[in-house]
Amino acid sequence: MVSLHRILTKNTENVIMGQNIIQKNRFFLTLVACVLTTIYFFVYKNPEQIESKSNFYLSAYPSLSRKEIDVWMTNRQLLLTNLSKLGEVLFLNVSEPEAIDKRYEILIWKYGYTIENRHLKQYSHKRIDPFEYCPVKNCDLRFSDKSISTADIVIFHLHRIKGVDDLPKRQDSKQIWAFLTDESPYNTFLQSKNNTLKNYNGLFNWSMTYRSDSDIPVPYGRTVLKKWPIKRQNQIYEKKLDVLVAILGSNCGGQNHRWDYVKQLQKFIQVDVYGGCGPFKKSCPGHFKSDCPAIENYIFYLSFENSNCNEYITEKLWWNAYAKNSIPIVMGSSQTTYKALLPPGSYINTEDYANPNALAYHILSLNKSGEYRKYYRWQEKFQVLNEHGYFGSKSYHYCRICQAVNYNNKDHKVYNDLESYWSVKRDCHSSWDA
Repeated sequence: MVSLHRILTKNTENVIMGQNIIQKNRFFLTLVACVLTTIYFFVYKNPEQIESKSNFYLSAYPSLSRKEIDVWMTNRQLLLTNLSKLGEVLFLNVSEPEAIDKRYEILIWKYGYTIENRHLKQYSHKRIDPFEYCPVKNCDLRFSDKSISTADIVIFHLHRIKGVDDLPKRQDSKQIWAFLTDESPYNTFLQSKNNTLKNYNGLFNWSMTYRSDSDIPVPYGRTVLKKWPIKRQNQIYEKKLDVLVAILGSNCGGQNHRWDYVKQLQKFIQVDVYGGCGPFKKSCPGHFKSDCPAIENYIFYLSFENSNCNEYITEKLWWNAYAKNSIPIVMGSSQTTYKALLPPGSYINTEDYANPNALAYHILSLNKSGEYRKYYRWQEKFQVLNEHGYFGSKSYHYCRICQAVNYNNKDHKVYNDLESYWSVKRDCHSSWDA
């Protein structure tokens, strides 16, 4: 009886002690219960509220070998020909020549103010020094047509020029006249449908386009070798798992039927469309004045140009894909120029697949196996430069003009047959469904 009494007394004391502990920690226990309930509610009741993402490391694949880099550089030298001195500096890693000991005057004829937002303000409210990051600074920029008599070089923006009558009368045969276009040959002229290049034969001495063989190359972006390679094992990327592919666009057309390709691709894999051409208009307006951080969440990005023309590779690839650490799936330039201009093993070309179905299968296979990581191997040895002036990136257009007048051969030359240098027939190829 004594032993039973002691046991009951002890148990009663334990119960009372437990009640006291619970009473003292009621707030803490209540808080824990609320947290667990909240987690349960969101994870199990509303899974769509939780964005599906995953971190991945890049150390699983070896970096590019010296041989792979040498092969890429050799191919680039073979494919990129007829370069100006400035072109050799930008694309073949040739050393910068010494600047000439004089000042040059650059005149943007008549329409300089129409491109000021992009090249002098970078779509901000502050005017920048166009030569701040330039290796040469011995140039003065002019927008006033009165400078036609003193300018060393005059730039004519064909996108704005309404016709030959829009040009001044040449006063000095030694003055360099250069035509500028950032668009593909399909869209050289904007202001007049009757404008043709034939009307300008014999007028221009230099070209200024995105093509590497221009007298003044102004590509939207460039690939360069890094002086100091990085260790990739320190890099971690966070990407979506539920939707793999995205595209951003506000121009819902295109000579190459790119949006028809997107629609076909969507039959086999989900593609999130941002900008004016898709359901995510509010998330990203799709204009180059403002960036779209949302597309950074995707492993693959459709870098589809509006025209299939050689070297027409715009911010859709350099910024929307590479700068976002996404793998570009490209459509636009030729296969040979993509190989010459982009980092080796860094992209997927739609032309390598029979149809959108085959491409979708490849994307899903890469995701399932994790093989997509190999498309990041280039990042240890190569660097991509954005030079277009969109989304706050630096614009180098005026810097390139200054470099050209310092570096290039100034022997007199004239483009007497512009269409043999710049035309749809020469530069462009058919759409994917032709």
